[in-house]
Amino acid sequence: MSLLAPLFLLGLLTALVPWWLHRLSASNPPRSDFGSTRFLEPNQSPSSSKRRTKYWPLLLLRLLFLALLCFIFAEPVIEQLRSLGTSNTRHILVIDTSMSQKLDGRWQQTIDTANQVLNNASDGDRAVVIAAANQFVQSQQDSDSIDAARQQLATLQPGNTRLDYGSIGTTVSAALDDDGLNHHLHVITDTQATAMPERFTALAVDKIQSINVYSSASDSDSNTAITGRVEQINGDNASVIAVVNNYGPAATHTVLVSSNGVTLGSAQVAAESNQSAIHRFENINITDTESQLELRLSAEDSLADDNTWLLPLPDKNRTEITLLGSDVQPSVANTYIAAALESNPRFEARLIDATRFAPADAGNLIIVPNASVLSDRTASRLNDYINDGGNALIAVSDRPHSTGAASLLGFSSNAQPVAEAANVTAIDPAHEVTANLQNNWRTVYVLQHHQLQPGITDRTLIELSNGSPLLVEKRLGSGKALLLATALNPTWTNLPTESVFVAFIMQSVEFLGGDTSTALYRSTGDTINVAAGAQLIDPDGNSMRELTGISERASIPLQQAGVYQLRSSAGTQAIAVNFEPLESDIRPIDNATLERWQQVATSDAIAAQSGSNASITSENNQKTFWMWLLPLLLLLTLLESLYSHRHLWIRREA
Repeated sequence: MSLLAPLFLLGLLTALVPWWLHRLSASNPPRSDFGSTRFLEPNQSPSSSKRRTKYWPLLLLRLLFLALLCFIFAEPVIEQLRSLGTSNTRHILVIDTSMSQKLDGRWQQTIDTANQVLNNASDGDRAVVIAAANQFVQSQQDSDSIDAARQQLATLQPGNTRLDYGSIGTTVSAALDDDGLNHHLHVITDTQATAMPERFTALAVDKIQSINVYSSASDSDSNTAITGRVEQINGDNASVIAVVNNYGPAATHTVLVSSNGVTLGSAQVAAESNQSAIHRFENINITDTESQLELRLSAEDSLADDNTWLLPLPDKNRTEITLLGSDVQPSVANTYIAAALESNPRFEARLIDATRFAPADAGNLIIVPNASVLSDRTASRLNDYINDGGNALIAVSDRPHSTGAASLLGFSSNAQPVAEAANVTAIDPAHEVTANLQNNWRTVYVLQHHQLQPGITDRTLIELSNGSPLLVEKRLGSGKALLLATALNPTWTNLPTESVFVAFIMQSVEFLGGDTSTALYRSTGDTINVAAGAQLIDPDGNSMRELTGISERASIPLQQAGVYQLRSSAGTQAIAVNFEPLESDIRPIDNATLERWQQVATSDAIAAQSGSNASITSENNQKTFWMWLLPLLLLLTLLESLYSHRHLWIRREA
């Protein structure tokens, strides 16, 4: 038996308190009646007292209570030793099939290690193989025999996606059967540092007796990758940013910009060891370029997949985003949102008068920069539009609202704005609109805002320091709306003049716009939401949706790198799917991190074995039993209460 938190035993020092109190306790001295003290001479005799510990049974009950309480907090566990080689054992082999395993030598090392694990299994053991990347796939074995597992290993190949170690625990735990067998997990991977989850607790695995982590990485491994973006387009010329990511010794690389096999520019880029270097290509002529540019490293290394980066060019016909405004009441909010939209070459703002709003002509996204333009009739139409599957971004106004507009936003039409300065304090990090923008929102302050009242199904994305919601996602029927509680006016907030504003508008448009606003860049393994009626064409020119299901919205995984075409009523949009940049960083986690992983996964002490495989094994399965001591603690509490009550009653009677 051992203790997980032995420091709680210091609480035993509190036992000195009841012992000291019991020594102070004294009984009442006896009194005797005496006839008269008239004839007694005064005398002052010395007095002394002797402290003795009294009421031993009550003291023992209290000491036992304190000792048991400290023992429970120390979390006692019983170690049950189990051996990997015993019979009735199922070995779970999780094989890393992410893109980084394509590096020279890694995949063969992974397969050799997996076969060695199977060779070391005892007669009667069983084995299951699970291929792990962005998705976990249990191999279709005819049985869970060792020979069947070897056959499955021979069919595996690394793919184009990445692996997140945080998904191993939940996936493996859900796949295990409660069949009474000992389960031993073997994770065979290149131990990439970028694959570690943010929280170590995500590595915990239930229902297993041990975990082994084998590394196929080598200290001599190196890799170079390239990423980039089209920064600006001026007529027939484009500015292109190239980023060379060097994971190895310092080197100079030749970077090429090309289109349709024709080189449009080249440069020598020097990158320091384990550093990134940036180069800007100016005035790349795109006159004869149809839809994409390509950044490429001229010299391929041992991981060739990340030596090319695709850059789709925006469609010359911009996607129009409808803004509802007023022909007679110009609004500065319209100017702010139109400028933010048109900073992206994909979009063009189309301002229409709210009185002429027709849902059939609005597409699937509407922005209302100033809600005062919504009359009761227009607000009713907008409400019906959202219920029927439309999407909207609506900001409150610095002017009075109609009853319909106020009802849509969630406050009373005669409600006055709250004139109270507040900062942004709470931000939802998991929502598409606020993801990756937490720090940017911290610089935003609000001088005036309306008090929105989110419903039960609404979601508050941003909250102010006074507790009021600043941004709320509202679901209405088949559609959704983002509601901004402050007016886009400098007298109300500094949001329109902050750098986060453009990013906020872009992410809102992507979240609300569906197929007309899908991001130009995606990574292999991502899933794209395709609206009803839209079609997705893969890089080989094949349709990725059956005609029988095209009338419904669909989520399609992107497993292949290349340029996809998204075709809808709004036009055709090119989407570049490149490798996952995190997979290019091949640097492994250190041994100390491996040890922490093991401690969280099995709650046991670990010992890292020497050798190139960096195998970590734990054969102890600890079982905690503190919860079984709670009834005993309750019983001691009851006995102490009853005994102390009886003791005090006797003293009162005396």
